[in-house]
Formats: sequence, C-alpha cells, structure tokens
Amino acid sequence: MSPRFSHVFKFGQRWLNWLNRQPPDSVRTVVMETMVKIMACGTSLMGWSIWRCPDPQCNSEKRVKFTCKSQSCHIVASKLAYNGLTIR
Repeated sequence: MSPRFSHVFKFGQRWLNWLNRQPPDSVRTVVMETMVKIMACGTSLMGWSIWRCPDPQCNSEKRVKFTCKSQSCHIVASKLAYNGLTIR
C-alpha cells in the first residue's frame, strides 16, 4: 500500500511545526478545516460503511472508509479526474 498524501504533513510533524511558527490568528479557518479533512481522509475518523455478501452462507464483509470530499485532497481529486469530472 502506498503512503497517504497526509503523510507528507504528518512526517516529522511538519504541519504542526509550520502552524506553530505562524502568528496567532494568521491561518485562515478554511485552511485549518481543509488540513483536518486531508489528515483524516480515508481513515476511520471519517466513518465507514460495511458491505456484506447477500448470500446467507457467505460471511464476507468489507469496510469502506469515507473520504474527506475536499477538492484540495489528491485522493478525491484523482477520483474526480478518473470519472471525467472537472474541479472548479
């Protein structure tokens, strides 16, 4: 499995180190919200759905974790591009 995009920001606490060097109240709320979404994207923090086999004899199930739905996230943007949708 390849590393997630958020690992770039988490490695060595890069995001927190950068954030701590900024003057108080200088980082816009939308930036903070987007970063929180990107960090949680594809994890159980965003929630998940469970898909079960309809056959009563089959015990197979799969948990599908939700994405952040943020256009700033490369996972979401690549899915939109794959489906032929454009990002505005």
